[in-house]
Amino acid sequence: MRSVSSTPGASVPRPVRLLLVTDSLEVGGAERHVVDLALTLHQKGYEVTVACSVSGSLARSLEEAGVPVRPLLDRKVKRRVSLGYTRELRRLVREARFDLVHAHVYASAAAAALASLGTGVPLVLTEHTEALWQGRGARSVSRYVYWRARRVITVSSAIRRRLIERDGVHPSLITVVPNAVTTAARTPASPPELPAGLREGPLVGVVARLQPEKGLVHFLKAAARVAPSVPEACFVVVGDGPLRGELGALTERLGLRERVHFLGFRPDAREIAALMEVLVVPSLTEGAPLVVLEAMAAGVPVVASAVGGIPHQIQHETEGLLVPPGDPDALGDALLGLLRDPAYTRSLGEAGRRRAHSEFGYETMVRRIEGVYREALGRSLARNATPEEPEQLHVAR
Repeated sequence: MRSVSSTPGASVPRPVRLLLVTDSLEVGGAERHVVDLALTLHQKGYEVTVACSVSGSLARSLEEAGVPVRPLLDRKVKRRVSLGYTRELRRLVREARFDLVHAHVYASAAAAALASLGTGVPLVLTEHTEALWQGRGARSVSRYVYWRARRVITVSSAIRRRLIERDGVHPSLITVVPNAVTTAARTPASPPELPAGLREGPLVGVVARLQPEKGLVHFLKAAARVAPSVPEACFVVVGDGPLRGELGALTERLGLRERVHFLGFRPDAREIAALMEVLVVPSLTEGAPLVVLEAMAAGVPVVASAVGGIPHQIQHETEGLLVPPGDPDALGDALLGLLRDPAYTRSLGEAGRRRAHSEFGYETMVRRIEGVYREALGRSLARNATPEEPEQLHVAR
């Protein structure tokens, strides 16, 4: 258990009071990372609270485990600075007397940086994406947020480079901690329910929110390239988002109405991915997507864009295939190669399974995050202690 002394000279330590902050508890890679981390640290003895602008379906597992969830607004904050969110978060930080705040995602990072100002509570940030969407104003906010942070975690080396080169973050403040999937995989009571016909041939699919940077347009164009040559293949899109109507219209124009199935949001998305012959990640920008690791852990080969941290997760032609982003022809050719060679496809899947378990262990990830916490708390002690007021917190190993 990680603990701190409640008073100088106290003999009975108390748990570290940790606040994890994320934009929402709706389904998403960063959000699932926060929930899994909260559950694990709670089991290890931390006193964890999760704050968000609004709740979502992922809150249920936290509540069932006894982890407090604090939705602070009545609508989601995303990719913007919200003074209301900051105000409510500041009130929570002051009232609950947390030892450490760990924020994720742009809006929550900005709110946490402002909310913790002047409180003496150290701030840790995790950067999950390359943030190519940011304009000049958002980049200025990010630079301030990073300056306020005691430590910054990135999920890939590519993001670390961006922080150093674009945002001026000192390399000594950054720790790369690749994502990992929990070993406590869910065991469904029954197989996922799928539309009739999807189990009759090889299933090729995407699990993603339907937004521009996820590259779904290129997946559909690649499917149109594959469909005539592999008539038994079925294509599936798991997820929802603002492009749903546009992608449906494109499917019609490509003549794929009977071949592509849009399943919408599915709480059993992980189980559906495990049934696929190939998982496709056609993103134009990424961090280190959990869905890649989950597919690998299930023995499902991945065809993905060579962006962000994906090339670190997948070795080309060893655990999967990498293609240039925004290139549906290359994506389609990669899929055709796998669908025409089932033995090679299986070998990639098995290699991915071995690598997921050997190099992306969840406990290793958590231990590295705990190491960052110790450094942040240690620096807090050195900064705040005075001769008249001895160090009041001691991180127990």
